[in-house]
Formats: sequence, structure tokens, C-alpha cells
Amino acid sequence: MRPHILLVLLVTLTNCSIPPNFKKCFRKDPNFKNCILEAVQSGIPQLTKPFKSLDLPNLEPFEVPLLTVRDKGGAVALNQNFKNCVFYGLTTMKIQDFDLDFEKKTLFVDSVVPKMVFKCHYQLEGKVLVLPIKGDGNSTIKFTNFRLKFRSFYDEIVRNSKTYYTTASTEMQSDVEHSHFQFDNLFNGNKELGDNVNLVLNDNWRQVVDELHPEYNEIVRQILTGMIEKVWTKVSLEEMFD
Repeated sequence: MRPHILLVLLVTLTNCSIPPNFKKCFRKDPNFKNCILEAVQSGIPQLTKPFKSLDLPNLEPFEVPLLTVRDKGGAVALNQNFKNCVFYGLTTMKIQDFDLDFEKKTLFVDSVVPKMVFKCHYQLEGKVLVLPIKGDGNSTIKFTNFRLKFRSFYDEIVRNSKTYYTTASTEMQSDVEHSHFQFDNLFNGNKELGDNVNLVLNDNWRQVVDELHPEYNEIVRQILTGMIEKVWTKVSLEEMFD
């Protein structure tokens, strides 16, 4: 659930010649916006290895060691713990809009991941609609047309006569066209109960997604903000865009 680190990473790699086949863009170019959009879109499928110089991992698959979501009440009231998570499909992202505004010091990205798969070991307990649920095992969540709109606001700092961005704030909106859930080993492996709960989850996927969305959205926003900050603090604007 971290697609937009791809975008800022691509801007950085493109303009630092890592790898050399990424397109170079200059901020004084009147066609800069189109250049960056093309560079990001053409470079996304190449992000299949880690970049140690930026302390960034492989993005296909993208690994997340631990995620925790606490019960907030409502129709879907679950304490959820996920570990050893991997995301597949991020490098298939399609960019709808990409705007890096140097005067306003903002970045806006609108993108869609056509198919994204999220696999984890899970532990959860609570209720879904009127059904109690408890389990510990493997899970697979599939998203169709996972859309993210991410906006960052920056301050500038100068180090050694070079200008760097530091993140002032970020905001994010996300939605999905469809979701499918599969939680194995619910109720200590009771197949009948487990199949019934998975059926309810998938028959009511929209309500489940809407109930859990604020917590998941905030987790993703924080992760993205932290990873993008790594990029900005390591590479100056002059190195990227001049």
C-alpha cells in the first residue's frame, strides 16, 4: 500500500542517472511537467531492485514487516495485526497526473494500480457486521484499480550551498474499485465457519473497505511520508533538476 514512493523515487533516480536509461528532466524546461510524467511512467516497471544509496528496498514485491490496526468501533470492529507482508503489483502503476510545483513547494500525484495483491500473516479478533471473527494464519487481500491521490507540502533548507526539501505536511486520499478477502485458518481451522466469514466479507466488501479505510489510509500516508523524506534529504534539488 505504498505506491507513491515509486513516484518520488523515480524523479530522484531519473535525475541522478540511476539507472542511466531513466529519462533526465530539467526544472527550467518549459515542458518539465510532461517530461517528469513520461519519465515516471516509463521508469516504474524498472523498480524491481533495491537502491542502497537511498536506503530504499526492492519495490516488486514490496515488503512491510509489521502493520497494526486497532478496533475503532462500528460495524467492522477488529483488532488486526499483520506481519511479514508483501505487496505485489506496484510497478504496474498508471500515472493520471504528476505535478511538482517549485514555487509553491508542493507535489501532487494521482495514480492507479490496476491489480494489487497484499499477502500477510494475520492475527485478528472482533466482529464483522454481526458476525464474531477470530483467526491466526495466512491472508490475501486483492485490490482492483487501487487509486491514490497524494499531496506533499515542503520547506527548503540549504546545506553546503545545496537546496533540499524537507516535508512540512502530507495528505492522501484513496479508493478502490473492488476488493477480495481470503483469511485462512479462521476459528482454529473450522472450515465451515471460516468459509462463511470470508463469504460475508466478500459479499459486503464495500462496507468493509469503507469502515477500515481511515485507519489504513493513515498508515499508508505515514509510511509514504517517511520514505519520501529519505529521498529528499539525500538528494538536492540541484542534483535532481539542474
